[in-house]
Amino acid sequence: MPLTIGFVFDDTLDVLDGVQQHIVTIGEELRRRGHDVHYLVGETHDSPVPNTHPLSRNVMVRFNGNRMRIPLPAKRARIRETLAAHDFDILHVQAPYSPFMAGRVLSAASRHTGVVATYHIASADLASRVGGRLLGLINASTHRRVDEVVAVSQVAARYAEQTAHVRGVVIPNPVDVDKLAGAARAARRTGPSSSEEHLAVFLGRFVPRKGAELLLDAIAYGEAHDMFPEGFHVKFAGKGPLLDECRRRAEALRTPIEFLGFVEEEDKPALLASADVAVFPATGGESFGIVLLEAIASGAGVTLAGDNPGYRSTLLGDDDALFDVGADHARVLADRIRRALVDPDWVQALHERELRLLARYDVGSVADRLEEVYRRAIADRRR
Repeated sequence: MPLTIGFVFDDTLDVLDGVQQHIVTIGEELRRRGHDVHYLVGETHDSPVPNTHPLSRNVMVRFNGNRMRIPLPAKRARIRETLAAHDFDILHVQAPYSPFMAGRVLSAASRHTGVVATYHIASADLASRVGGRLLGLINASTHRRVDEVVAVSQVAARYAEQTAHVRGVVIPNPVDVDKLAGAARAARRTGPSSSEEHLAVFLGRFVPRKGAELLLDAIAYGEAHDMFPEGFHVKFAGKGPLLDECRRRAEALRTPIEFLGFVEEEDKPALLASADVAVFPATGGESFGIVLLEAIASGAGVTLAGDNPGYRSTLLGDDDALFDVGADHARVLADRIRRALVDPDWVQALHERELRLLARYDVGSVADRLEEVYRRAIADRRR
């Protein structure tokens, strides 16, 4: 039976960071299956999806090693009007959530509406853990309205248990494998031919925990020890507060390094497909690793990731793909990049193992599991 589903998210849909990608990807799959999908979100002016209902203004803050947007108090009358207009079977709130927007939606929800909460976050530091516990206390009354709890990884599940004292099923972030692979193939057919080889690509925000500086450390180490083959070059994509500092550091290196700035979503598959090695040296604070799966699905030669709990979980502990981000990270990462460029047998074996991961995370299989959760939540409500 088709359902009317409302994804509830305090942040904007004007940008597609991890949680936004999650709800847009799974929402589009659910819509293809005949469900009526809506997005009840924070301040949004240019949504990529239909049925978007902005309910609050947002302000920018720093939390958990990131800059993020939080909502100002949403008008209760507007929330009630939106809920009454669509008679939702399911409200699917992205957690942790703010009492000023998502919390008010849950308070106003019909008693017949099933409520599911998905936890996305992993603690980056003590402050985020303390803040999470405080937020859990503040939201305790509205969280009792939640019928089913989901976490995108075991790391996120531990955060939910520690901060909100709830347990749930682990259902990973979805990746539209066919869409990414198709976009990469189309770019190769229509784009200019290229003789580039030995290319490493970094894609992410220029903030400390995403590790762009660690990759520069590895490049410097590799140059000092003559580790990289002729023609080795690197592309950095993204923006953030460390971008100018990374550019200054790159100027002192011999390796050709290009900074692409912000890359639109539709251009990411082609960029990742061009990489002999895609490198994501995040040091921590990751609940999952959706960008790793995007690189694999797009056709990167191999994908290497910093050995933090979220990335280790996503890659199922593959020690060839994971590298230590501790004190010896420059040597370890330089050696791993070199192997990805000069050892074809190792590359082929790792590439095939990474491709086998995709079936586990494909949006179709994730949507199947999520529909089961929705059915349980609705059954609980109707009982």
